[in-house]
Amino acid sequence: GSLIAVTVTEPALAVPLALASHFVLDSIPHYGNDPNAPAYSRPFFYRVAADFIASTLMILFFLSLHPPNPTLLVVCAIVAISPDFLWPVALKIKQKGPLWDFFKFHKNIQTESRSGIFVEIVWFILTASLVVYKIRA
Repeated sequence: GSLIAVTVTEPALAVPLALASHFVLDSIPHYGNDPNAPAYSRPFFYRVAADFIASTLMILFFLSLHPPNPTLLVVCAIVAISPDFLWPVALKIKQKGPLWDFFKFHKNIQTESRSGIFVEIVWFILTASLVVYKIRA
C-alpha cells in the first residue's frame, strides 16, 4: 500500500489499487500454515502482534522521510491490509452472504507455506527500498 501511495498520487486510483494489491500478493506464496502457531493460539497472536508492530514501525519510518502525501501513505497502507481484519468476523458469523462469500474468495486465493518467508523477506527489502527511493526522488 505504501509503495502505491508514493507511486500513484491520485487518491481515487491509489486507494482501490492498494486494496487490489492485497489479493495479488496473497496469491503469491507467503509465510503461513505454521504448525507451531495454529490459528488463534498464543504463538499465532504473538505472530500477529509482531506483524502489526513491524508494519507500524515501517509506516512511521516512511513518514519520517516526509513523503509528498503522508495521509495517502497511511490510508493506502491500512486499506492494503484491511482484508485481513475481516477474517475473525467472517469466521465468527459463518453464514452465507456477501461477507462470507468475500471470506471464501480471500481464503481460496491464499498461497501460504513456511518457506514463503523467503518470498516475504525479498518482497520487504524490495518494497521498502522502492518506497524510500520514491520518497527521496
